Amino acid sequence: MGKRLIRVFQAQLSARTSELLNREINVVLKSDQTFFGRCLKIENQLLFLEDQRMHLHTLAFTQIDTVVYDQSATF
Repeated sequence: MGKRLIRVFQAQLSARTSELLNREINVVLKSDQTFFGRCLKIENQLLFLEDQRMHLHTLAFTQIDTVVYDQSATF
């Protein structure tokens, strides 16, 4: 089964929040720091991410460069 990497850039975050919720995502910050975890909620230009150690990270949209997630390919 193939996978595709879907990239969501900062300018698209507000419009594409529904596809990120309850999904495992990688968040790349403008500082080049990367977070991996499950997107719990998005509100007031903030993304709430729970990592593998169950730590909650609150990331402002202004900090985020790109959000990347895997999606199963149709082929």
